[in-house]
Amino acid sequence: MPVRTPSLSCPHPSLSASGAYNPRMTQPPAPETSPARLCTAVNCSVGRPAGDPDLDRAGALGLDRIELWWPWTTPEPSDDRVDDLLAELSRRRLTLVALNFWGGDTSVGDRGVLHRHALTQRHLDIHARVAEATGADRFNLLVGRGGRRTTAAQLDRVAAVADSVASRIPGTVLIEPSRSPGPGPADYPVQTPEDADRVIRAVSGTGLLMDFWHVPELADAWLRDLAESGNVPAHVQLADDPGRGSPGSGVLPLGRWVSALRAAGYTGDIAGEWVW
Repeated sequence: MPVRTPSLSCPHPSLSASGAYNPRMTQPPAPETSPARLCTAVNCSVGRPAGDPDLDRAGALGLDRIELWWPWTTPEPSDDRVDDLLAELSRRRLTLVALNFWGGDTSVGDRGVLHRHALTQRHLDIHARVAEATGADRFNLLVGRGGRRTTAAQLDRVAAVADSVASRIPGTVLIEPSRSPGPGPADYPVQTPEDADRVIRAVSGTGLLMDFWHVPELADAWLRDLAESGNVPAHVQLADDPGRGSPGSGVLPLGRWVSALRAAGYTGDIAGEWVW
């Protein structure tokens, strides 16, 4: 399946002469390392209808490691549908490394449901079953909208999810700064690495998911801090900009950022999360 390459004729973020991200400038994209060289895993859900992941993406890149958003349109799919997914992953010999929790109806702007209610026990049971069957150990949890700061209720609900994971499967609940890119919804509480860190420090069993596409204007400063602290993230994703395209289709210095990340001690997966 070919990668969709966004048009570069429209206004888009670019890079300064020093290579730093600068959303106020435009210039042709610099060559980037190929997706197959940068990435060790690929997201099979981004850009797809809810509940319909494209499992062919891994083979197209010569990879066998994938991640999925919640792969059904309901938080509580039937046992038969769970069996079907597990069988298909096994048939294709794909390793699931990361799996989202239910995030509500993201097509209409939901970014989790924890501002309204906790995840159900049935959902947590199904999630744990998939993780146990596949060995997945990183689990993205959207905290829900409702304000620019996480509430005590949201933190309690994040903690309940982390406790469920810790009691049954070895793994980390991921907290992701998300701006998409730009300022993001005014009522989403986790938009910067500092926002994520406040949640992570408050709830054990959680860790940072750093998706460079979501916060490109913050990446250089974050990497400088990382080089000093050595406090590496739990998981990493990337895509290019504009258009959330594949690495090299846009202007972000993804190769440089990934090199800096590795130099700081990160040894985990780099998951490509671009629109195909």
